[in-house]
Amino acid sequence: MILWWLSVRTRIYLPLALSIALLSGCSLSTTVPQSGIQAPAQWNTGTDHLVWPQARWWDEYQQPQLSQLMAQARTSNLDLATAASRLLQADAQLRQTGASLLPQLDGSANGRRSGGDGQSPGNSFSATLNASYEVDFWGRNRAAVDAAAANLDASRYDLEAVAISTDASVASNWFQLVENQARRQLAEDNLAAAEQVLNIVEARYRYGADDSLALSQQRALVAQLRANLPSLQQQTLQLRNSLALLLGQGPDFVLDELPEMTSITVPEPGAGLPSELLNRRPDIRVSEQRLLAANANLTAARAALYPRIQLTGNYGAQSSTLSDLISNPLNSWGLVAGLTQPIFDGGRLRAQVEISEASQQEALIGYQRAILDALIDADTALGALQQARQQHQLQQAASAEAELAFELAQARYKAGAITLQNLLDTQRSWFQSQDSLVQQRAAWLQATVNLYRALGGGWQEQAPADS
Repeated sequence: MILWWLSVRTRIYLPLALSIALLSGCSLSTTVPQSGIQAPAQWNTGTDHLVWPQARWWDEYQQPQLSQLMAQARTSNLDLATAASRLLQADAQLRQTGASLLPQLDGSANGRRSGGDGQSPGNSFSATLNASYEVDFWGRNRAAVDAAAANLDASRYDLEAVAISTDASVASNWFQLVENQARRQLAEDNLAAAEQVLNIVEARYRYGADDSLALSQQRALVAQLRANLPSLQQQTLQLRNSLALLLGQGPDFVLDELPEMTSITVPEPGAGLPSELLNRRPDIRVSEQRLLAANANLTAARAALYPRIQLTGNYGAQSSTLSDLISNPLNSWGLVAGLTQPIFDGGRLRAQVEISEASQQEALIGYQRAILDALIDADTALGALQQARQQHQLQQAASAEAELAFELAQARYKAGAITLQNLLDTQRSWFQSQDSLVQQRAAWLQATVNLYRALGGGWQEQAPADS
């Protein structure tokens, strides 16, 4: 059917088309601008593993509960559902735009019964078939389809980017819950230890070995430790509700018992070459496709300045009986070819070209920014992971020394060898070092999550299947 329309156009408008082509050229395709950004040869922070993360990177922590939460978020997260809806819209938009490349066919049928002035009633039936096709001589419709296809790919990559962000948010929130649980348990243990020391001070006070100042100081420490518990409990509630929202759940969300922080394996993520990152971050691919869409829209805007060639045809039949309507040799048909050239539109089409040119430039800048953001994000995350690992090791050593100092101070205080102030100083130092160790291990875990996210998670674009 399409070839038939093209043959009509060739016979009628070939001389005109050749004349226009000689003056302006038929190819209006716009060259896609390049980013001009070169990835560095290597990261600033060296890595022992030049291997990209696996698709299920969260399994590296060896925590079944975390893996279960990840699976639940992939099916119930509302941000993912929103991105999936946008993908469906983009797919429908592509199919709608692609219809402009095909002929349009309309049919109509009518039936009529009439009589009067002494004439007997009679029937008449008619049917008409109308077809139209715009010859996409300058590629305007094709460019619109290309733009819609690029937007579809951008929506697909955007869905993957949202999935990576959701995965990282679930892992980060879950680690914060584990951290908060450990800090609460530590605060309760420290409170119990402080209460034991208070019992000793009270006994010494009763026997005159300590004064009221020493007793007040220890009571103040115990009261402060008790005052810290409500804020930790509130943080637990907030974190649990945040996790519930990520999972598409309400406040009645029930979370199973959390593991001990020390039972969580801290993985050692690796990273490949910086140049490879550009194909592993879907947000970069989103910006790239937006640039392609803007480029195609510019081509379409330029093509709108040139004439449009419209072909139409119709076929009609009329009969007094419905059964003879199709076979009736008395029918009519017609073929029409028309050319429309914008002459004066107040500068609307030219302004649209300028808008499209500016949009293309904006998309190019966004693409460049996405590349730089990704490279800097990954390089910073690599350095942060190395620093977090080192700080945790140093904090472990400091916490061990603080614990030993407190044990010695407690024994010497019972023997009357040191004052209460010395005991209080070592006690506070030990409590603070324990809390800092918990927070530092949590920061180490968070640094691994940030690196996984910065490296594009475990996402890789699937190679097209062989046809």
